[in-house]
Amino acid sequence: MHSFDNLSRCNIEHLKNSYEFNLVFTHGMRFHKDFMTIHAISLYDFLTHLKNKKRYNRQICADMLLGFSINKKVAKACKRNLLRRRIKAIMRDFVKECETNNFAFVFVCRKEILELSFDNLKQHINYVVNKLINTWNKKYRIQP
Repeated sequence: MHSFDNLSRCNIEHLKNSYEFNLVFTHGMRFHKDFMTIHAISLYDFLTHLKNKKRYNRQICADMLLGFSINKKVAKACKRNLLRRRIKAIMRDFVKECETNNFAFVFVCRKEILELSFDNLKQHINYVVNKLINTWNKKYRIQP
């Protein structure tokens, strides 16, 4: 049996339905880069909006929520799933390195993203997520 350090492990869950995606799209921040757009909202704000919905009772005990919006025009399901797995792995590593969590992210990917290697995709996502988090911290005046 393996023993895992709970502090170094990030619990990542996925956004489940259109209501959760719409919360991130309408109340979150957006940052656009060449191949993708990332929408983000703090997990606290996300859960606050969920509590305001009377008939919605999903219990979320994750450190980070991820959602993917990849159109069928981008590629077949195999390539779209590969892209999802890559982004999830990148975000898991990003959280371990920067210890930044408590956000809900939605990745909207475009067709050209398939041409990027894993390392280029990682640099691309790290740049965009750092930019989003810095903008969020400036907006709410949070000092690191």
